[in-house]
Amino acid sequence: MNEYFLQLRNEFGKYGSWALWDEDGGIENIIKEKKFISLIKPNIILMGLNASRDLREDVDWVNFHFLKTKKKSSWRREHCRKLADVLSEPEFSDFSGSYMTDVIKTNYDSSSGKLMKAIKKDQSIIATNEELLKREMKLLSRISGSDKFIIICNGKQTFDILNQVSKHEVYKIWHYSAYQLGWEGVKEQIRQDLREIMKRLQNT
Repeated sequence: MNEYFLQLRNEFGKYGSWALWDEDGGIENIIKEKKFISLIKPNIILMGLNASRDLREDVDWVNFHFLKTKKKSSWRREHCRKLADVLSEPEFSDFSGSYMTDVIKTNYDSSSGKLMKAIKKDQSIIATNEELLKREMKLLSRISGSDKFIIICNGKQTFDILNQVSKHEVYKIWHYSAYQLGWEGVKEQIRQDLREIMKRLQNT
């Protein structure tokens, strides 16, 4: 693996990951494959808002993936599986292997509402995480050999923040943890959003 990939892992492996999942929702075995580097797309970023829990004690690249922590836990019930299922479909193979990260890395909370209130009270949260994102994207740029990115946000809150801090065009898809449309309804909405993004990209 090249030096920039190793730097990315050392600095951001606790926050980021890749849009590749095995049948159990993990990525560790995929990373061990010799062809792993050929599977990733560092110039496409799937951006979340923040992690619901502190990931710094976990193995690298576990964010957005399943880590069995409870006896009864199951990948089948994880919200992120909706996104994983859609990206595993041939129609959306262009997005498989994308880099995944959160725009806010310094604050952990399962409630996006609480996070947004914290940001409203303390704008330094945005400034601090903007610098982290710039560093992260600089390494991704060196890995891919390009400074052009396709950034796809999970949900409106992430989209709104990215529009403040990113010079790149930002796209949006339905958040996989939304519950209003039901499990299959959310997956279908993600499909529709990705199709719209693909159309827009074809016209640029």
